Amino acid sequence: MNIIYATDDNYSFLAGVSIESLFENNKDAGEINVYILDDGISDNNKEQLKLVSNKYGRNLFYVNVKDFIEQISSITTVSYNLENKISFTAYARFFIDKLLPNLEKAIYIDCDTLVVGNLNNLYEYEIPIEYTLGMAVDCTQREYVKSLEIPENSLYYNSGVMLINIDRWKKGNYTDKILKHMKEVRGNYPLVDQDIINVVLNKYIFKIPLCYNVQSPNFMYKTYKSICRAYGLEEKNYYSKEEHKMALSKPVVVHFSGSSFIRPWYCNSNHPMKKIYMDYYQNSVFYDESFYNSNKYNANKSVVIRYLMYKLLPKSINGIVSGFFLKKWIQKTYLSGKTV
Repeated sequence: MNIIYATDDNYSFLAGVSIESLFENNKDAGEINVYILDDGISDNNKEQLKLVSNKYGRNLFYVNVKDFIEQISSITTVSYNLENKISFTAYARFFIDKLLPNLEKAIYIDCDTLVVGNLNNLYEYEIPIEYTLGMAVDCTQREYVKSLEIPENSLYYNSGVMLINIDRWKKGNYTDKILKHMKEVRGNYPLVDQDIINVVLNKYIFKIPLCYNVQSPNFMYKTYKSICRAYGLEEKNYYSKEEHKMALSKPVVVHFSGSSFIRPWYCNSNHPMKKIYMDYYQNSVFYDESFYNSNKYNANKSVVIRYLMYKLLPKSINGIVSGFFLKKWIQKTYLSGKTV
């Protein structure tokens, strides 16, 4: 089983926690090779990661992506900026066929995840011949899709977990397609690499079960009806009620995405899955109590308000109210002056 992560030094501890959860919950896998797209990981953190792989007798490889990151940063100014830590690392996967040319397929996993179940079924899944990627649908507000260069009825996918057929990626020249789009059409997108993947490669993406990428908003809105109301979703552009219920009851990958909650590695986290995350984090070689106690997230007003609504409003009302204001905000921020 080939697994890919991408990180710089700032978030290598998150990669370490996720990788350990992967190893812990996939002990029956015959072989696991983890490839880390390395955007400047320090020697000390590499030693820590090596301790994790050695503990489970698994293989860990580093792939230097500095040259490719420099190429991307010359095309776009949009990066991830969390706590004033700017990172272009997520774009590295655009060059997957050049970075890992000898692999036929792999699963890419974001660092801000826990792998709490077995990935074998996903890895062995045969993506239909007309597709190259397997991804779960994102719970992005449907109004946001109108701001992108894709048909309004298109599915919008989350890039936190990707089953990638690298052979087909290579044959389809997807790296060139992405770079051409960024240079000639648009390179700056609000949701960075995820938007670009959805715009350029949408017709090559196969929908996989939600259990392989259960994102934080699913825990905020709790019920299928509530999350659909909040994000303007329905079965045709998301999942069925039964599929949603099964994913929440038996997740394989939990993805601590977005700003629904303060994420669980911060000492002031309010995430409902914090206890589960801390069980892995506190038993990791990366856990440092003094660092954890000082690692506080400076939540803005919208994060505070969303949490208060989550705690105080009935589930159905929270979905309706959140959906109304989120839709208005997207229209003002991304659609103002745009013909839709």
